[in-house]
Amino acid sequence: MEPTPKESPEGLDLVRKEIDEVDRELLRLLARRFDAVRQVATTKRNEDAKAILDSARELDVQAHWVQDAESLGLSAPFARRILKEVLNHSRRIQEPLISGASEQVVHHLKVGYQGVPGCYSSLASAHLMATRTSATVDLGGYPTFPDVVDALQNREIDYAFLPVENSIGGSILDVNRLIVDQSLHVVDEEVWEVEHVLAARPGVKLEDLREVRSHPAALTQCETFLRGLENVERQAWFDTAGAAASLEAEDLRHVGALCSEEAAQHYGLVVLERGIADRERNETRFLLLSLEPEVPDQRLPCKTSLVFKLNHHEGALAKALAILADSGTNLTRIESRPQPDIPWEYLFFVDVEGHKDSPNLSAALRQLRSCCNHLRILGSYPFRTKKQEQHLDVPAPVALPPVQPSCRIESVPETPKAAPKRTTFKIGNVTLGEGTFVMMSGPCAVESREQILESAAMVKAAGATILRGGAFKPRTSPYAFQGLGLEGLRYLQEAGRTYGMPVTTEVMAIEDILAVAAHADILQVGARNMHNFSLLKELGRLDKPILLKRGMSATVKELLLAAEYILAGGNQQVILCERGIRTFETATRSTLDVSAVPVIKRSTNLPVIVDPSHAAGIRELVAPLALAAAAAGADGLIVEAHPHPEQALCDKEQALTGEDLKQLMADLRPIVAGQGRIWS
Repeated sequence: MEPTPKESPEGLDLVRKEIDEVDRELLRLLARRFDAVRQVATTKRNEDAKAILDSARELDVQAHWVQDAESLGLSAPFARRILKEVLNHSRRIQEPLISGASEQVVHHLKVGYQGVPGCYSSLASAHLMATRTSATVDLGGYPTFPDVVDALQNREIDYAFLPVENSIGGSILDVNRLIVDQSLHVVDEEVWEVEHVLAARPGVKLEDLREVRSHPAALTQCETFLRGLENVERQAWFDTAGAAASLEAEDLRHVGALCSEEAAQHYGLVVLERGIADRERNETRFLLLSLEPEVPDQRLPCKTSLVFKLNHHEGALAKALAILADSGTNLTRIESRPQPDIPWEYLFFVDVEGHKDSPNLSAALRQLRSCCNHLRILGSYPFRTKKQEQHLDVPAPVALPPVQPSCRIESVPETPKAAPKRTTFKIGNVTLGEGTFVMMSGPCAVESREQILESAAMVKAAGATILRGGAFKPRTSPYAFQGLGLEGLRYLQEAGRTYGMPVTTEVMAIEDILAVAAHADILQVGARNMHNFSLLKELGRLDKPILLKRGMSATVKELLLAAEYILAGGNQQVILCERGIRTFETATRSTLDVSAVPVIKRSTNLPVIVDPSHAAGIRELVAPLALAAAAAGADGLIVEAHPHPEQALCDKEQALTGEDLKQLMADLRPIVAGQGRIWS
């Protein structure tokens, strides 16, 4: 019997030495690759027609990586992930070389950020500056955003590096105000993925904590985790890394800090818990600000930031946005800021794709000035929030137009015509739309924590990718089970995260929207609320997918017009659902209008799914109707399933068992495959 590594420490040391040598060789090879990248950049600079991003070349590189990885017994997704990082870093290296920025005689730069060493601002600024310049860079922290800008205005630093928006918390208004009031220029951007950990002094255990401190935003982003800690108070701090530093300075044994793992290491703390944020993806966008403008090479993928004030009359904003749209310019951000001295008039902050000196955008900006009484170009800079790596895996989702709602939903045609180009969007790790087929499944209602966890395990095992469950239940009888409300939302969210599934649940009232949106990935509007226009308008303000069910007596046109209320509010992520309509037939709960699927898909580019459960009302009829819907071209199904249907508190007659759902999935696969679609 061969000795284990513990029994043979000398053998283990030899293996570790080999690993160390391989690691060093990997770094040497990376350095060699990036040296070659620099040579490519020099060549591109001398050939004006060459762009930095050569998609055909990168696809060819990817194909060889995957082929070689598989031949060596490595995972293809693993190889793609490494390649994505290598290519992204290669682009960063090429940018200053092509633009000539690297030839500027600058030996020393100072960059200021808000916070202390180890905070997310310090990490992100170091990452950006590492490839932006060959000069030595000193990074320094300041207590507040105004302090950083004051240092820039006093020329104590060369650049200010400040966060402008967060993927969860939204815009940082104080920074927007400083950019406008201090006449600063935007010269670059960086996006940093925030990963909070709970850290404490060495020797401290989770159960020892009586207080957790961090920046208020971090405390909010970890709300669910913190709520699960008994007898632990929260204390707001000026900075995440500052909270970590305070533990080291005071040698506190009962206090923990929410911070980055780098901050924990920097201040001698140990990590007690990882992965504690309420949402898996938490990204912050930072801007690099200067007193002087810097103009990037036009061959770089660029973004331009504007601020303008409109003449205060009807339709002014629509006209301004139409100018940009007509030029083929894509907006990536728009928001307003009140004018303190002129009540009810606003400054608009707009980010668009493109270089300010490019022909299309330059012409649009000249025209835009005609409808503005103030227009300021804050700067053009490299577009780093653009997901340039998307072509390595799947095509980027097709965005719906931001104006002219009629281009998304047309009137129902009287004669057949070509269907509009389909749209797709992501819901967590699931893609819904053109070329995909999605199964949403789960119980009618969330009845208990144990029940929804068991249901999630069951539908996941059967092949469903989105978990459904009602926390608020509209019932015909006031005496029927109405759902668990907020408690049910928390159980549903927990079940979805436990099994890696986005969740969908119904929202019934305007006052419930924020609570439901905080827990669910898709907000569902039931058939009874299809004509609740006040609710639809409010949902149009969300950046969350909305599943809109057809009313029991609604025509297809009425369904499309109801969707238009959501789209007109700005929310383009609408899923239409046929769930059966009321007719004179009584053999089923409703009559499933299968013909509505192709009719709707001729009239809109929105995804269309079908709910066979509510149409049938009878378990044995659900599968045949589901198969018919798939054959008619539905983009997915939403099917009720329960681990113990006989014990269900509502709609037990139509809920499938786990075995029923598995059989349905097996029967669906040849239909979906025959249409050339993939399961998502």
